[in-house]
Amino acid sequence: MSANRLVSLLPALFLLLGLPPGAWAAGDMEELLPPVSCGAGWQLEGKPLFYNRDTLSDRIDGEAELYFPYGFERMTAARYGAAEKNGAGIDVEIYRMGSLLDAFGMYANYRQKEGGTIAVGAESNLSPSQLFIYQGRFFIHIQMTGTSDAATTALTECGRTVAARLPGTQSRPPELSALERSEVVKGTERYLPQSLLGYDFLNRGIMADAVVGRTNLQIFLLLGQTVESASAAFDRYRSQLAQGKVESGGKDVALMEGVDPLYGPVVILRKGGCLAGALKFGAKDGVRALLERICR
Repeated sequence: MSANRLVSLLPALFLLLGLPPGAWAAGDMEELLPPVSCGAGWQLEGKPLFYNRDTLSDRIDGEAELYFPYGFERMTAARYGAAEKNGAGIDVEIYRMGSLLDAFGMYANYRQKEGGTIAVGAESNLSPSQLFIYQGRFFIHIQMTGTSDAATTALTECGRTVAARLPGTQSRPPELSALERSEVVKGTERYLPQSLLGYDFLNRGIMADAVVGRTNLQIFLLLGQTVESASAAFDRYRSQLAQGKVESGGKDVALMEGVDPLYGPVVILRKGGCLAGALKFGAKDGVRALLERICR
């Protein structure tokens, strides 16, 4: 029998053996999960499962499509149980995304506003029953199930055990450095890999909440722009605005104010290949200065 013929028969063989699809695509994810325990007293139950783009929905039906724009490649999952805690378990899922920025993007999608932080991974978000982490190009979701008791100690220990096995450093994506400003609300940064603000011509970018004076607003920054692409996006956005007004600030610099049909008043700054904007504000005092610091 040829190798190709054997490969084509494998799915049917696994179904006959009663194995779930996630059991037959380990790839190079096999060594990432703790092989014995995920913290004191929490032992591996059964065998790890592995998922790719074709089978991810078998694990997280209804959410799989969220991962694909962020370069999802593979996921591995396992459950750890404790004999003295009948029915309780810690479920660990490790997702390999396209890049560090993509892993951050997934983390930011799930990060909970009321969650705390612990010293693990590049960033972490801990609640009584869940822990979210990213490190390198990996996004990690750890969840306590089968009990209503708070489990922050067990989740923390498991998170540190998992992170210690993962490649990658504790560095944040360098793209976020542009938003490291006193006006930006920490923990609100997020990355959108396509259609920023819902406009396909804005492509991918980062966003965050900010406070200028006493005014709350949102800011955004397009990524990967050239002078030409930033200029084209600026012009396309201008065509979307009502009451659009453009002020030239010299060579390759322009400021635009107008009313977005979805977000209300906006201010957009184009400076060379940098395109940044502010929206959802009540007063625009200090907004331009903030955008100029972002497009430094």
